[in-house]
Amino acid sequence: MSLPARTGAQRQARRRATSGRRRALWLASAAAVAALLAACGPEGAGAEPGPCGGATCTPDQVCVYPPGDCGEGGIVPGNYGVCQPRPASCDTATPREVCACDGRVYANACEAARAGVSIGSGEECGGAAPPGTVACGSYFCDAASEYCQSVEDPHDELFKMPTRRTCEEIPTTCMAAPSCDCLAAAAADPREGDCSSAPACTRGESGSFAVRCTGDLY
Repeated sequence: MSLPARTGAQRQARRRATSGRRRALWLASAAAVAALLAACGPEGAGAEPGPCGGATCTPDQVCVYPPGDCGEGGIVPGNYGVCQPRPASCDTATPREVCACDGRVYANACEAARAGVSIGSGEECGGAAPPGTVACGSYFCDAASEYCQSVEDPHDELFKMPTRRTCEEIPTTCMAAPSCDCLAAAAADPREGDCSSAPACTRGESGSFAVRCTGDLY
């Protein structure tokens, strides 16, 4: 289940692409909320918006929420949902198990969408991590070669970005004797990690590592 390690250049390219996607998501969410609030005025009185961002998905669609939302977040439950076509097939060449809002573990996010469910927070699956993995937000990391990285948005804004949790490869320089000191130092390196603050590292009873810090998620 382990994925290839990313180089520093690949991490920087990923951060730039992720930043653009997350900023677009933030703007879309803001627009959706503005439209929802406008619908609550006199002209929208009596309207019955659908349960997915104000829309009602068709049987061949899936309501996709931000990871871990499951339709419960936002100013009004369900207002961040977006109806998207259900995938007809999924690429399982590089699977990443995911916990879905129905409490089941799927091979990847595509398979969850194909089943008609959005990505959960991990709590929905009741700790049913696949063998050899450890839960990391919505996903499951390989316990032997990866650690769970949590990056929090340091901004105090109305539309604060949710914490981003990802599985990161344990650097080759740390693999011989993995430790919190080594992983925290790697996460603090701007060429390798996504942290802008000093990372805090913990090690669980199973031996798996988790690193938490703040960073720019926009």
